[in-house]
Amino acid sequence: MKRRVRLAMLTLVYTTALLITVAFIGQDSISVMNPGEVKVPIIMYHSILWDKSRVNKYVVSVESLENDMKFLFENDYKTVFISDLVSYVYEGTALPEKPVVLSFDDGHYNNLVYLCPLLEKYDMVACISTVGAYTEKSTREDDGNPNYSYCTWEEIKKLSLSGRVEIVNHSFDMHSTNKGRMGAKQKSGESRETYTKILTNDTMRNQELLRSKSGTTPICYAYPFGYYSKLSEEILRSLGFKATLSCYERVNRISGADSLYGMGRYNRDGRYSTEAFMRRLGIIGAGK
Repeated sequence: MKRRVRLAMLTLVYTTALLITVAFIGQDSISVMNPGEVKVPIIMYHSILWDKSRVNKYVVSVESLENDMKFLFENDYKTVFISDLVSYVYEGTALPEKPVVLSFDDGHYNNLVYLCPLLEKYDMVACISTVGAYTEKSTREDDGNPNYSYCTWEEIKKLSLSGRVEIVNHSFDMHSTNKGRMGAKQKSGESRETYTKILTNDTMRNQELLRSKSGTTPICYAYPFGYYSKLSEEILRSLGFKATLSCYERVNRISGADSLYGMGRYNRDGRYSTEAFMRRLGIIGAGK
């Protein structure tokens, strides 16, 4: 009888301890795996145009974009979404041997017109970061000119539903450096409380519009012009974002949750050939 009572008590103690342990782990780390480190370059594009005379630091020709994609394809690189990197960290989902992310900033209408057919042709995927204020303006004007327009809410929805594009939050109206603030960065002397309110309101305004009008809820935030700070990262984490993108030019080493924030990207200057761009940055074996 005593042995049965003792055994029952030990079982109760063990079960209680186990439940407490699981509850504690569940607070922070139960959903985070500990995968090995994977190197992931991210290429940052902006506008895509046919007219080669308009190519510059932030504009690539359609021909150059296709050359880039063909080069990656022939060198066995596989494009992935930012959400794939998140799944790798939090769920242990496998990544291809040579992953690369193609990111496109600002939500240019020419991304829809010129990029999407190429994604289909080369069986690739990309991430497009949209600015809410640009989207609102294009939706009102409904111009649809690939030389200067941005995507409408409906066009963003079309991109998201294509299965080839992941939408990223690029702020509602912080894509500016002439309003006394550098992008989404905290102003000098600005209080923590004030900055938190401003960044939160702007970010969630775009987030809610993307959800309600385009049917997508981004898990990644791309900092306008790449400006960010420790506090901005803290705020965006608290808002539920699993990843953020900067403009620092470096290859990312994805391992734990922290490696998903402030990820580096290489700006694709359209004035370079595909081979020169890849070789200059050293992100792939361009010597082949």
